[in-house]
Amino acid sequence: MVDVVPVRYRPHDDAYRLHIELIDAAELRARVASDPHRGFERIDFQCFISVRSGSYTHVVDFETHELVGGSCLVISPGQVHRFGPPSNWTGWMLIVSGHLVADDTHELPAHVRLDHEAAGAVAELFDRMDADAKLPVDRQQVGQLLEIQTAVLVSRLALGVSAATTHQLVDPNVLRRYRDYRSAVDDGYRRWHLVAPYAHTLGCSARTLNRACRGIADVSAKDVIVARIVLEARRRLALTDDTVATVSQQLGFDEATNFVKYFRRETGTTPSAFRASVREYDL
Repeated sequence: MVDVVPVRYRPHDDAYRLHIELIDAAELRARVASDPHRGFERIDFQCFISVRSGSYTHVVDFETHELVGGSCLVISPGQVHRFGPPSNWTGWMLIVSGHLVADDTHELPAHVRLDHEAAGAVAELFDRMDADAKLPVDRQQVGQLLEIQTAVLVSRLALGVSAATTHQLVDPNVLRRYRDYRSAVDDGYRRWHLVAPYAHTLGCSARTLNRACRGIADVSAKDVIVARIVLEARRRLALTDDTVATVSQQLGFDEATNFVKYFRRETGTTPSAFRASVREYDL
C-alpha cells in the first residue's frame, strides 16, 4: 500500500493570511528538496502548475504528466499527487483554498496545453499576481484582487482549450446537463457502468447526455463512466491492500476476471501490474 499524506491549505507563514498563494518554480524546488522523503499527497485545495520554459514531470492520480513551456496542470481538491524529480523549469505553482474553487475549474482538463499567445497571456497574469501579492496595502483587498485574478486565470485556460470544449460557446443548459451527469456518475459508478440508467435518472435520453459530453469535454457519455471507474480502481489498487477480487466487487463487477479485462482494455496493463508499478515508484 502506498502511503498518502493528507495536506491542507496552509500559507507559508502566519503573517501571510491569504487564501491564495503563488510560488515560483525556484522556491517550489527548494521546498520540495527540503523534504527528500516527500511522497504522494492528497490535497484539500486547488492547485495550478504553469510551466513557462523548460520541462517538468508531475504525477496526478497515478498518471504522469510531462509539462513543457505553455503547459498548465490543474489539480483539484481530493486528488492524489506527487512532485516530480527536480529540473530547471521556470514558472509558477498557484494554490487556492478549497472554498474559493469556482465551478468552471472542474470542467478544465487536467493538462492544458496553450499556444504561444495564450501562454504569454497566462505568464503575464502570473507576473501581475506575484507583484500584487506583495503590495503594501490592506491584506483583505489583496486577497480580493487575487481571487479575481484566479477567476481570470481559469477563463484564460478555458479559452486556451479547443473550441469544442470552450464553455462560452455552449448553451448553459448543455453545461448544466453535463455537470448533473458528472455528479450522477460520481454517485453511481459503483452500480451503473452503462449510460442508460443515468439517462433515466436525469430524465433525458442517452443521446442527450452524449451531446452534452461531446459539447463540453469532447468525450462520450460512456467515456465519463469509464474514466471514473478507472480512476477509482487505480486509487484502490495503489492506496489499499485489498485484493483484486475485492476491488472488483467494490466497483460493481460480478467477476474479478471481467474487472481485469476491463482494466487492461482501458489502461493497457493489468490491475496487479499497475499496483506493482506504483509501489515500485514509491520506494
